[in-house]
Amino acid sequence: MRALVLHGPRDLRYEEIPDPSPRSNWVLVKIKRVGICGTDKAFYKGTYKPGKLPIVLGHEIAGEVVEVGLGVSRDLVGRRVTSEINIPCRRCWYCLSGMYTHCPYREVIGISIDGGMAEYILTREDVIHIVEDLSFDKIAFIEPLAAVVEMIEMEPPKPLSRVAVLGLGPIGLLSIQVLKLMRPRLLVAVARRESPKTKLALQLGADEIVYLDELDDYVKRKTPEGQGFDYVVEATGDPSGLELATKITRPRGVVAAKSTHGAPTSFNYTYAIVKELRIVGSRCGPFDKAIDLLRLGLVKTDPLVTSVYPLSRGVEAMEKSFERDQIKIHIEV
Repeated sequence: MRALVLHGPRDLRYEEIPDPSPRSNWVLVKIKRVGICGTDKAFYKGTYKPGKLPIVLGHEIAGEVVEVGLGVSRDLVGRRVTSEINIPCRRCWYCLSGMYTHCPYREVIGISIDGGMAEYILTREDVIHIVEDLSFDKIAFIEPLAAVVEMIEMEPPKPLSRVAVLGLGPIGLLSIQVLKLMRPRLLVAVARRESPKTKLALQLGADEIVYLDELDDYVKRKTPEGQGFDYVVEATGDPSGLELATKITRPRGVVAAKSTHGAPTSFNYTYAIVKELRIVGSRCGPFDKAIDLLRLGLVKTDPLVTSVYPLSRGVEAMEKSFERDQIKIHIEV
């Protein structure tokens, strides 16, 4: 089969690799859509290392089951599905404690085992979700939307909170939509003045756009005693994002940390301690809740897809994903 294989930093190749075949309890999925994620971009740049090289990237997947291994019902063949990114052991302390995404023995699609930037992918039957009623382009948003749900469930904003979202990429724009459902008193999107994404942020639920060059003044005027926001989402994908997030969060406020750029980060640790901030990292989340949000039409994903490339032009798609006017690039197989 054909696939996009990462061999090292900036070394992504469209090439032929062996056809996969499902073993017991696994299924073979024909990929239809796969999204390029910030983690994929960090692997490509070399700031974040995958579990192995070479590797097929991609974990935001949508496709159809075409073959099943022993122990799996053939009724799954032809079903429209996505797969969770983590394939846990289901036996260790973390799995039995309900923290299967932290299973030390898990396989991770597109990170430690081959992912979805290929014609086919292997995954285990117990981590797939059947989603016949959603289009493939929406299905490819289930994984990142689930991560946003996890972020909010880890440390939910209190009612009538003042909320700021740093970063207007896919995670930031999904966060705005889900946070809007929490009925915040104020929901602002923070952006560079020349950002091409501010209009969309307003359309998706932000109350106001605050530009970086006016942020300090805005915080002084619009937050209690000028001390900062109750809840700040850091989704910039930039190492400097955490410093800014801690600066604009009020004492005993929450920083929801979402960037996975892989680069070392420095911030004023003492300042965070003195302010008694809660800096909460989060990662993969509940697929069932993300699917419900999409089925109910509570989260819009169509405006987030700015480019679609065929698999054969995947290297071009990856390079395109770094351009500032791009939000989410999908690869169509």
